[in-house]
Amino acid sequence: MKNKIKNTVIILLISLGYVSCSDFLVEEPPTFIAAENFYKTEEDARNAVDGVYERMANVFGRRWMSIDLYTDDIVSKRGNTWTTPMANHTVTPSFELFDDNHDIYFDWWIGIGRANDVIKNASAMDLNQDFVNLIIGEARALRGFYYYNLVRAFGDMPLIIEGSDWEVARTDVDDIYNQIIIPDLLFAAEHCSIGLHDGHITKWTAKVILAEVYLTRAGKRRTSQGVFVQGDASNYALARDMAKDVIDNSPHSLNLVASQTAPAYGVAWDSNNTFSKESMLEISYLPIDGIGNWMTREGRGANNGVNYWGRANDVPELFDKNGNDIGNTATVDELSFPRTNNAGIYLPTPHLYDAFEDGDERRDFNIMTRYDVPNGPTYLTQPMFRKFVDTDVLTLVEGSDFRYADNNTILFRFADALLIYAEAQNEADGAPNNDAYKAVNDIRNRAGLDDLTPNLSQSDFRTAIWKERRLEFAGEYKRKFDLIRTDRLTNCTFPINIIWEAEQGSVRSLNAVSADFSGNIQWPDNEWLWPIPQAQLEINLKYGWIQNKGYE
Repeated sequence: MKNKIKNTVIILLISLGYVSCSDFLVEEPPTFIAAENFYKTEEDARNAVDGVYERMANVFGRRWMSIDLYTDDIVSKRGNTWTTPMANHTVTPSFELFDDNHDIYFDWWIGIGRANDVIKNASAMDLNQDFVNLIIGEARALRGFYYYNLVRAFGDMPLIIEGSDWEVARTDVDDIYNQIIIPDLLFAAEHCSIGLHDGHITKWTAKVILAEVYLTRAGKRRTSQGVFVQGDASNYALARDMAKDVIDNSPHSLNLVASQTAPAYGVAWDSNNTFSKESMLEISYLPIDGIGNWMTREGRGANNGVNYWGRANDVPELFDKNGNDIGNTATVDELSFPRTNNAGIYLPTPHLYDAFEDGDERRDFNIMTRYDVPNGPTYLTQPMFRKFVDTDVLTLVEGSDFRYADNNTILFRFADALLIYAEAQNEADGAPNNDAYKAVNDIRNRAGLDDLTPNLSQSDFRTAIWKERRLEFAGEYKRKFDLIRTDRLTNCTFPINIIWEAEQGSVRSLNAVSADFSGNIQWPDNEWLWPIPQAQLEINLKYGWIQNKGYE
């Protein structure tokens, strides 16, 4: 694998028995450390909170991207039968994505249980209070973040702040924001570390998440009872001010210098630049079975460029990033990635490809069709998300494996603060100011684009920001949630029978990444939320749980 040392939040707590998802289903509190035998030293407290991070790594390492499936950005490869209900919009509470083998729902709860355990036991430790508050701050930030994902995806949730009494009713989303998510992130913003992100939550991590929370609360959502609710516009000012604090006072900034293998935009995902100055919440994976990243496999549609670049024996013309013909003499088959396991569950759409302006360096990095090995060969493939890919796995570097790749996942970046500020300031103040323009132009200039058109109206600036977010954060787990809060989800449908055309780089029309049907299916109202998993609902019927509207 890569010759590098990673600061990692994933600790092998071999002596600490993790609770299984099936344990949670029978209402065992998801506590993973025996407190009477632990919580003695600073190292114990650090190991305990690292165990809370571990659930985040598990969810984002494989399944959470399904939140964006069959928006206008992401589809699955033909033949992936388990994603077909999502393509058809016929998801049910028994859909296999939500069972305990796929971890979408249950891992968040295991993480919340672990966070509660850390908060309770660390509070009682006889240690330096600043250190105790730092540990509790990280645990509370993670608990708030986990709840944030749960309520956006599933709606009303049980409100569990302390103890192990899981026999409670579901609580309204707004109460969870007010009693857990926001207070937890505010506490973390006060007590966590002040430096650059190294894999652990900092005060700046908490603040950028909190800025997004406020932006989300200002937007639209659908309640578990099926009511569409417009958020309180006063949250825009809160989002504006929190994001501006990050921009003005944090040690973070955009990466502006290209690397040997990536434009400046892509440097954050460069294998030699983990935890860059831009990164604000990054999950590190280890090349060890069970705690590695599967997204190279899940995001890979084909082993080679056949059909997209031509027939196996065709010799494609290849150009470098400056448009110069590199004089290729190899066939498509000779340029193929070596064969490795691939699933093609999360693939980019031509619709996303077409959204980029000419000259936007983000397009060819985000939607990967080729990989130039430094001082080595060029490899071709059908389109896939570069952010998901460990190129060592694709090129069969010794020791690499699709089951435990060590490419990192980035959840928040300094770019988030810039675009949250620009959007929130425009909404809060009625028109964009110079700082909002600068925030957007910094993003665009880094991508090789000119400044945004000056003197835009509030409405036109809003539209420009929405587009910029789509392109900047392509494949970063944000698209469906952005469409929901801005009330555009029903307008993002497109013909499911996806075809890559010649003008998008394919030598001929190619229907290689699609569902097994065609049509323009409207996004149903109930799928603004996912259903409560059937097994979890059945356990809690006696506590008054009712299925989300539209899934009864």
